[in-house]
Amino acid sequence: MIMSSKPSRVLLTLSLLVALSPLSRLGAQDISGNTTAAQTQLVQAQQELSKLRDEITAAKIPLSTALREAETELFAKRRESERLQRLADNRNVDLRNLENEQKLRAEEVDYLSTLLTDYLSRLNSTVDASEIQIVGESLTKMLNVGETPDIAREQIFKTKLGSIDMGFDRIKNLLGGAKFDGKAILPGGSLQDGTFLLLGPLSYFASKDGKVAGLVERGAAMHPKVTVFSEKEIPAIAALASKGEGLLSIDTTMGKAKAIATSKESISEHIKKGGIWMIPIIGFGIAALCMALFKFGEISTVKALPANVLEKVLALVSQGNIPEAAKMIRTHPGPAAKMLSEAVKNLHLPKEVVEEMMFETMLETQPKLERGLSFISVTASVAPLLGLLGTVTGMMTTFNLITLFGTGDAKSLSSGISEALITTEYGLIVAIPALLLYGYLSRRVNGMMGDLEQISIAFSNGVSAIRTPASEPTLNPESGKSSPPMGSGLPSPA
Repeated sequence: MIMSSKPSRVLLTLSLLVALSPLSRLGAQDISGNTTAAQTQLVQAQQELSKLRDEITAAKIPLSTALREAETELFAKRRESERLQRLADNRNVDLRNLENEQKLRAEEVDYLSTLLTDYLSRLNSTVDASEIQIVGESLTKMLNVGETPDIAREQIFKTKLGSIDMGFDRIKNLLGGAKFDGKAILPGGSLQDGTFLLLGPLSYFASKDGKVAGLVERGAAMHPKVTVFSEKEIPAIAALASKGEGLLSIDTTMGKAKAIATSKESISEHIKKGGIWMIPIIGFGIAALCMALFKFGEISTVKALPANVLEKVLALVSQGNIPEAAKMIRTHPGPAAKMLSEAVKNLHLPKEVVEEMMFETMLETQPKLERGLSFISVTASVAPLLGLLGTVTGMMTTFNLITLFGTGDAKSLSSGISEALITTEYGLIVAIPALLLYGYLSRRVNGMMGDLEQISIAFSNGVSAIRTPASEPTLNPESGKSSPPMGSGLPSPA
């Protein structure tokens, strides 16, 4: 270790201070004695300082050697630390890579397991009803293996992997045809033993005695159901089941023709599905139709007044031949003729009175023509509301069934859905024709009332043109006789 000269100066200074400090406390009279003591102490301090320097010089070399050794060891330790750190980093990177690889492999296994589950579901849906007796238990076990607690993922995957072998075995059987014994539900409802025949996507069943045979379909029961389409096919299916060969009729629609045939329903069955609200809807429809037919017949029987009759009546009135005019009008039936008849009878009255009498006849005719039309209009308005009411009750029934059975079984929900849709359907079926009939009949009635009003106005204007002021008598051009003054009215037909 290298020592500077500053410590020696410090020691010297301290020594001087120590030596001089007693002198400062001494009086002026002891200065000479103290000087000698100070010199002695100074010599001793210098000797101690020299000795200390020698000790420092002697210890400097070992300390330098120890420092170099320590620095060398520190450098070695640092290199070792860096090496270990690199090893730790490499191990961490390898560990992360392994973890990522393991995660990827686990995801692949889960994906394959999901594919196997989907394949199992499709296999379960495509397996023929007759095969359920053979592979149903294995399929159920594979489908439910994931729900078993405390089972390893590897075991689940291996169990599901067995569906691949099952699928290949089934394909081999279907390609060459398969025959096996089992039980089926016959059309009469009895459960009998027999032989199943698998021919591609089709499955047949023949009883042991050969009396019943037909196509196999999956029903709600555990065992498949046999459907016999034709008695002629029974011997062929029975012969194929017993001998292994024969001629069969194939349904090329793969059961769709049967499904369509069974789905067809009569009108009464369709209406029955609509529920209780179909009764008032159908009742309103029938009543509105009957009323429309009645009104159509009633309006059709109303006779219109020919166009030239009014001209002839006005001509006779202008000639003063009131009885002949009234007689001509009586030969024509209908409300227009009745209105003109009343007007001709009362031509001697003022014009305003005659017009009021014709208007009264029109008011009497209008209710007769319009009666029943309001019921048709009400039917057109009420039928959709009844259909909507049936829709609401049907949806309430559907929601109640969903609460009880869930949404998995569509057949249990069909009653409420049918009620909801069919009532709306028939509500519109009743309302639309009723609205059209009401519009047509109302137009006919309005047309008749318009004709009556037109005839009334034409007759009133014609009479007004014939009449003259009271001071000017009218001359009949044919007879040369004068008519009564208009102030007193036309002569009475009586």
